[in-house]
Amino acid sequence: MADICLLDTSILLNLLDVPNRNNDKEKVLADFKTYIELNCRFIIPFVVAVEVGNHISQNGDGHIRRKTATKFVDMMQKTFAGELPFEISHFDLKAEWQQWITEFIDKAGQNKTASKPNEGMSLTDLSIIKEFEDIQAKNKANKHQHVNVFIWSLDSDLSAYGNLP
Repeated sequence: MADICLLDTSILLNLLDVPNRNNDKEKVLADFKTYIELNCRFIIPFVVAVEVGNHISQNGDGHIRRKTATKFVDMMQKTFAGELPFEISHFDLKAEWQQWITEFIDKAGQNKTASKPNEGMSLTDLSIIKEFEDIQAKNKANKHQHVNVFIWSLDSDLSAYGNLP
């Protein structure tokens, strides 16, 4: 069974080549090629798709935003149709959030890291981590096959979850 890779916003922004959000495009594309060759299963968390859309809508003039939004929507439509190596998570946002949303109070109030003392954990990051934990739990419960589950991110806070293949 293939490794499971949860994609973070930073990765999608580089894969889509979003202007001003694509500083690591070459590295991300090279890593993407490697992960494809390793037959990874790429999951786009719903909250990541929303956050990518927000970054696109707040970036550049109307022409740039429209052009980038077109690429994003095309990618998502091809994802839904199974034409790209991505899938949207099966994360039931309402049910899942209901179980752990109160954790956000503490996470937002804590310093994200020592190097980010004025920033708490975002709701998007918490959602991705919770999805990672859910997939990990299901993976451990599968007694026949275990796979590597990891969050692919340029953000050290998220890339610490799981082991890259």
